[in-house]
Amino acid sequence: MLTLNFTFRDLFRAPRLALSLQRMWIQLVGLGIGFVIYLVLMYAGYAVSGYSLANLWQQFGFGICIFSTGLSVNWYSWTFFILGHLVLLIAFLISSTAVARAVYMSAKGNHFYSWREAYNFAFHKAGSVIFTPVSLAILLGLMLLGGLLLGFLGRIPYVGEFGIALTIVFWFVGALLVLFFALALFVSFFLVPAIVATTDEDAFEAIFQTFSLVWSQPWRLLIFSVVNCILALFSLLVFAAIAKKALVWMNGLFAFSMGKDYVHLANNAQALLQNWLLSVQPLVERLLGNLHPWFFFARPHHAVAAAELSGSSVAFSSYFFAFGLLFILAWILSYGLVTFTVGQTLTYLVMRKHKDGENLLERKDREEETEEPESDEDKAGETSEKAPSNEV
Repeated sequence: MLTLNFTFRDLFRAPRLALSLQRMWIQLVGLGIGFVIYLVLMYAGYAVSGYSLANLWQQFGFGICIFSTGLSVNWYSWTFFILGHLVLLIAFLISSTAVARAVYMSAKGNHFYSWREAYNFAFHKAGSVIFTPVSLAILLGLMLLGGLLLGFLGRIPYVGEFGIALTIVFWFVGALLVLFFALALFVSFFLVPAIVATTDEDAFEAIFQTFSLVWSQPWRLLIFSVVNCILALFSLLVFAAIAKKALVWMNGLFAFSMGKDYVHLANNAQALLQNWLLSVQPLVERLLGNLHPWFFFARPHHAVAAAELSGSSVAFSSYFFAFGLLFILAWILSYGLVTFTVGQTLTYLVMRKHKDGENLLERKDREEETEEPESDEDKAGETSEKAPSNEV
């Protein structure tokens, strides 16, 4: 069992606990499937507005997003866009729940908890994980709608102005309540997977715990979340720098042994990948500045013409090479997300201890109780109860 200090120092274990092929695979599979569906829906939304899919792919590739393309679309295209973002959000919630569950079971000493078991748990609890932010969003929407209706009533001559002025204290309290619900909704997207994974409870318990943490421990929640974001970003950048250096060394080794064919193969594959991520590169350069060559493309790559290649196999193989590089990139990104999810899981374990005095690592939940094998003493007891008695 993982021994926690129940302080902010426990959060610094997140990068080490996240460095697991199993947990990174859990995150990669869930978000990968969600992202593929997201891409299909995004391109379908632009297609119904009359845009050419070939031109869109050449211009935006995998980085297509309604908020960055600047293209005008019909109103019914937004149905595809909203649905695509919802699918991506649901994929994030379910995969984060599976990651948090795998970390939680490993912290309890169950190191043989598989990624399939983690996803079985996540899909079993998908309703609770999704219903929690949906419920908070509905409550927040009703409160905002009520405020709008009261504002319309305030248009009534004389009575409206007098009523609004007379009850301003109540509207101020209502505004604070709306702000509290909005904060709880924001927190739920990042903390509910950890709550459900560690408690094995339903949506009502997740809603109660979200409100309880936001109300009773707002500063600890804020500071811990900021620390988790910094750790996740730092871990992602370090892993990305190491991975890029490893790829550079691999390219040099294979170029020395294989010759010009590998040089052309690697160059064309990197050119393909750079074209697919062309719309993402300006964002990376703005965020990382002059440090971006350590983690991303340092220079533009241009594909070698087919006439200069030694054979058609090099051009064909470059696509497989490019998809392999894309998979490695997704794996690196998954490490950053897993680090954040692990940090949020540790955050909830620490705050639950401070709030209720309960160490969730010492508690058996329903899944463990149903899977626990029957002991030899219990079997012996049942046998003795079933055996006929010789007493007179």
